[in-house]
Amino acid sequence: MTTIGIIGSGKVGSALGAWAAAYKFKVMFAARHYTSAHEAACNAGYMAQAADISTLVDNSDLLLLTLPFSEVENALAPVRDQLRSPKILVDVTTPLTEDHQHLKMGYTDSGAESIARLFPNIPVVKAFNATFAEIYAAKKALINGCRLTVFYAGDDTIAKEPVKHLIETLGFDAVDAGPLQNARLLEPLSLLNIHLGRVLGMGTSIGFSLARTGR
Repeated sequence: MTTIGIIGSGKVGSALGAWAAAYKFKVMFAARHYTSAHEAACNAGYMAQAADISTLVDNSDLLLLTLPFSEVENALAPVRDQLRSPKILVDVTTPLTEDHQHLKMGYTDSGAESIARLFPNIPVVKAFNATFAEIYAAKKALINGCRLTVFYAGDDTIAKEPVKHLIETLGFDAVDAGPLQNARLLEPLSLLNIHLGRVLGMGTSIGFSLARTGR
């Protein structure tokens, strides 16, 4: 069974990890402070565990980056030599400015691509970044009967498969958005979601759904 390592135990990481654990994935949490990881594991239940980041990386197949983008490099630096295929980095981050009003980079580069350059020995897949934590916490991939879409992008087709499996297991419509370069499009989608929900007042029980024929 796939073991999912959640790096960062904030709202998104705690909610995604708890949902995955409820579907019987083995889940481990690591955070800057062990007490945060322990709390996330206890709240998740289903035998989820807290660990230091080295132990988590050693024992996980999918490594979900759910911490702020600005903290990724420092958080992963101690385990750089452990970040190798067949493990997979799943980038859930968005490179936001401090006020969450703009992207720090976009259109000619992306946060996901910068992470891939920093850690070239492990495949990086962009996913789960354009959905509110509240959706994950509610453990519902449907809104008014409409299935939400989670887009994923990456250059390694084999690495994409377990990410797609996790997305679909949670009940989302999984859409392959192409190569990792297309994270340049998915990260602005996350910013749009934030503006719709938190700035324009639509709330956090919203999400994107791709309508298409031929499914």
